[in-house]
Amino acid sequence: MADISVTSGAALKFSCQAEFEAHRRSYEEKTKTKFVILKSDKVFGKTDLNVSGKAIHWHLKTVPYDGTPFVVLGTKTFICHQGRDKHAAYKRKREEKLAQHHKEDPVFAETRIQTTKKTGCPAAIYVVHICRFPDYKIYEDTPYQRREKSSAVRKMLRGDPSHVKTEQLFTAYFPHVTEHKNHPIVGKDLVESWRQEGCVIEYRPAQEKEDGTVEKLLLCLQTPWQKRLLLLYGQQMCLLDATYRTSKYSVYLFFLYVRTNVNYIVVGVFVTQSQKKEDIREALEVFKKWNADWNPSHFMSDFCEAEIGALEEVFKDSKVSLCDFHRENAWIEWTRKKDHGVTCEEEVLKMLRAIADCETTEEYENSTLFLKQHPVWQTNERLRRWFSTKWLNQTERWVNVFKNDDLKVALYTNNGVERQNETLRYSYLKGYKNCSLSETIMVIVQDFLPRSYQRYIELNVKCSSDYQVYSQNVPPYLKDKPRIVAEHIMTRHQESLMFTEGQVTSAGEASFKVNCQTTSQKYSVSFGSESRMPSCTCKDWQKNLLPCKHFCVVFNLVPGWSWDSLCLAYRENPLFMLDELCLRHSIDSSGTSVPSYTGCHSTVTNVSESEQQTYAGCHSVESSSSSTVLTNPSTKTWKHQKCSTLLKELTDKVYLLQDESCMDRMIEKLEGLLEDVKQNTPNDGSLVLLYTPLVKRSSGAAEHPKPLKKTRRKLPLSGGVGHCTDIATTKTHISVNLQ
Repeated sequence: MADISVTSGAALKFSCQAEFEAHRRSYEEKTKTKFVILKSDKVFGKTDLNVSGKAIHWHLKTVPYDGTPFVVLGTKTFICHQGRDKHAAYKRKREEKLAQHHKEDPVFAETRIQTTKKTGCPAAIYVVHICRFPDYKIYEDTPYQRREKSSAVRKMLRGDPSHVKTEQLFTAYFPHVTEHKNHPIVGKDLVESWRQEGCVIEYRPAQEKEDGTVEKLLLCLQTPWQKRLLLLYGQQMCLLDATYRTSKYSVYLFFLYVRTNVNYIVVGVFVTQSQKKEDIREALEVFKKWNADWNPSHFMSDFCEAEIGALEEVFKDSKVSLCDFHRENAWIEWTRKKDHGVTCEEEVLKMLRAIADCETTEEYENSTLFLKQHPVWQTNERLRRWFSTKWLNQTERWVNVFKNDDLKVALYTNNGVERQNETLRYSYLKGYKNCSLSETIMVIVQDFLPRSYQRYIELNVKCSSDYQVYSQNVPPYLKDKPRIVAEHIMTRHQESLMFTEGQVTSAGEASFKVNCQTTSQKYSVSFGSESRMPSCTCKDWQKNLLPCKHFCVVFNLVPGWSWDSLCLAYRENPLFMLDELCLRHSIDSSGTSVPSYTGCHSTVTNVSESEQQTYAGCHSVESSSSSTVLTNPSTKTWKHQKCSTLLKELTDKVYLLQDESCMDRMIEKLEGLLEDVKQNTPNDGSLVLLYTPLVKRSSGAAEHPKPLKKTRRKLPLSGGVGHCTDIATTKTHISVNLQ
């Protein structure tokens, strides 16, 4: 086969079908395109065929003339995956059937932002399977020579075809890249289109240089809203997480996450060709260059030496911690392997978790000594070598006592990030595993990221007192606070109401002693200063770094001491405040909530309730109920209530009017408004249709209900890890085994 540029339209010859398929895959990879089968003959690719009786050809569109006669054994046509829809007729009939069904029985129907990826691209690959007769080649192209040789071939095939020398080939026409229409093709085109929409992009395709060296793929992408959230929430803790198997290529997709005031969100995306430290470091340096004011004090990642090394080289003043979620999974996976010889798995895991949960140096030394004196440790050399070389020399990354005290909010696990990655992989990228990298990135940029930002805005707006009135039981300092923070402190506030003034005493400047209600122990509460963060000696504060019930006792019983008395550096943490930009952009002149989105492809539809819960990260706002913070009604119900309130207020005001000209103008406007409402009211001819919400039938509604399929009940506490889970598990007599 002649070597020819894959970007130029040409007809190529292949000795077998496998060679053609290999070249087609190479063509798709280099041009960043994808083709699907439009039609194919049943006999295409079969070699044991009877060629007698078939028409003799000298050339076709995909077979240039070379003087050799041939017959066509089969054809196959590939079209661009964004070409015409070969299932259009079936889809049209299906939509008509669904529309008729919805008309007869109205139900909720999912609406897509983009209904189809088909753009009518005309590009196509034409393949012909031919059988040539080289012994009958002509050297002078005349009609006479063609007739003579064609007759000779047919005569031999009618006689004894086994004596005819044949040669089977596959010829294919590959379109020029310019034949693709109505959609971007090469990665540079996509990058340029995203750059024009406000994204900052660093793109370098994988290619071989003239000197023989190979330049690796690198793609870094960040939208304007991601840059803003990174600078707002990423100064203290950022998370680096890799997502695997997102396309058919062996590349690595990395996300930079931050914990916002309401959820976890992606603030940077980059793709590398390998997971080596040098490649990750190069991508991180790009983001550091884009965000000059970004100086995170901490990073969190899984136990990947390449990721940790790259982070420490680029951000020399940052400390890298290990995620508790990945640490726990790594321990469980290692101890479960039979080759490692761990006979009492649960007992070993309990000792390892005790080391991780140590809050003092003394506890750490005692827990480590207890492990080393245990018979399992002394008899299992593999366990000793694994834990000593891989974990004990990295204790500053995963043991609580060695984690820095200057963290303003506890963040020791990124399982909220894992949930988002699962949503991306099994929802947004479902069916894209064998697609190109360009398609994967398009899904992320055009769908996943905009919906994430929409979710962030919605959660901020819903926590605002402008969206819904707070209960009178909620303390003033918890109003207009993120729901996660408000619910956490509200629970402690309820517990603090049981304390009396005699249980609180002053202990110096901005410090207090709070007596325990059940024991004689006293807890030290400090409100902090310019150089010192607030603190409490209870385990609740040490675990969450959020005001505990002892802080709430001081808030309630000591005059002059409240939330505003906490040190400024802690109190004004963006995690404790709503994003004012979201609130400012979400309210228009009429007071109606209108989320605003910026960045690439920001036009998105409302997110379903299931997706909202997924995006809430570790702490799902809607999933947790609170008796003090009112729940949010649906948007339609809220608008009905708003209209009803305005109409009642208008009715009351009308009776106070005395100006007849004003009343005339009002009558004219109200008549026009009434006509508009009538035109938009659902009706069946002359009859107005009443809206009846769908109500779930109770199990006793049917006389003979069908038996439900029995499903295995999920064990409680099966998703938790750590010391607290061990205690709860012991009380409920459950053996927890994480998968």
